[in-house]
Amino acid sequence: MRGNLLRAFGKIFLLVALLGLTLPAAGASASAQVIHRRTEVLALSGTFSSAVEPVTLTGRIRVSVTTRTNPGGGGTATITSQLINTTGIGQDSGRRYRYIGADRTIVAFPPGPVIPLAVFPTFLEFYPPGPIVPPHPIQPVTVLTTVLADGSIDSISATVGRLIENPDN
Repeated sequence: MRGNLLRAFGKIFLLVALLGLTLPAAGASASAQVIHRRTEVLALSGTFSSAVEPVTLTGRIRVSVTTRTNPGGGGTATITSQLINTTGIGQDSGRRYRYIGADRTIVAFPPGPVIPLAVFPTFLEFYPPGPIVPPHPIQPVTVLTTVLADGSIDSISATVGRLIENPDN
């Protein structure tokens, strides 16, 4: 009885060892996902038309881009935008507006040549004279990122001038 038990354990051990050798080899045959990261702090300056009046916006924006490639080409880009010390002056009233917030957008990019990705992050606009009026979600900035075919990030830029008001507000 003892001999049969040892033979059974020996066969099970051999089977587990063979599975351990074959399973990692199957997983290693797939190409690995490549991740690229880049962060830029960019100056913002420009005029856009808000719901109340044209506003001259000045400040900075931190844009972080992370790309993850797919085995067959293409992949996804996560673009995170955060305003830093950003204010605006109303051209009609001369009032000072404050803009704060951060936005994360995930965009897919196809395989192939250089791909420009455009996102329109949503931030909060505080009307003067202060926090009496609730903040208003707006999209006054366009963030452009150029992603190369291998998923690497070639350039990041941000411009003022596009505004889409949140329809849920």
